[in-house]
Amino acid sequence: MFIDVAHLFGAELEARVEQAKEEVSGLVTIFSAFHVPTDSLVLDLACGIGRHSVALAERGFKVVGVDISTAYIARAKAMAKERSVSHSCDFRVGDMRQIGKVLNDYEERFSAMLNLYTSMGYYDEETDKQILKQLRKLAAPRGILVIDAAPRDWFIRHFQQTTFRDLGDDLILIEESKLNLENSRIENVWRFYRQDGRDLKHLDTIETDHRIYSLHELKKQVEESGWTYQTCYGGFNLEPFTTDSRRMVLIAQKL
Repeated sequence: MFIDVAHLFGAELEARVEQAKEEVSGLVTIFSAFHVPTDSLVLDLACGIGRHSVALAERGFKVVGVDISTAYIARAKAMAKERSVSHSCDFRVGDMRQIGKVLNDYEERFSAMLNLYTSMGYYDEETDKQILKQLRKLAAPRGILVIDAAPRDWFIRHFQQTTFRDLGDDLILIEESKLNLENSRIENVWRFYRQDGRDLKHLDTIETDHRIYSLHELKKQVEESGWTYQTCYGGFNLEPFTTDSRRMVLIAQKL
């Protein structure tokens, strides 16, 4: 999905570029609350096309964006150039499972580390924990970790087996989902179509298998990885997290 047919999912990321600017406003508020200074080093892990990275660079932060997709990293570099912040962005192709190796040439530690838009959970729980441990080693003292994910509780309360999404430019996504309650994994079949008049032309079908966490599960993951849990919000407008929150924005710190 992110490599062989990156352009299909990339359409959804492109549609959310303006939304990322609003979310970054919330991130900057979080940074201020945890004393992350402007011009400090920020890691955007699984940065996609760089929509949050570039917006943070525009706010004065130095950002390193890492993603497994060569196509997305190329787009992120182009976006940084378009918005005149290339000097504040370092975009790299890399697998989050080896993030320590990907960034082993960085002597400066990261004051903030981001994993946004439910980008963790594509592997098993132990792999997620190993990623979190690597991130902690890269973090500065009192550095923070921000994980933005879709919470399991919301999926259970609002689960839909089939959804229809218009991604723009005549690109349509029909998503069929199954929630496995035994292991809290969402098993998806994504079918991409191009609208052609009144017809839909099938482009590709992608299957994904993704672990979704409840707050207490994700809290346990970060704590067992050496982080200190601080709080959780229900979105980037920093409202309280509830069982009806569609987003889970967890904050942890290296103490």
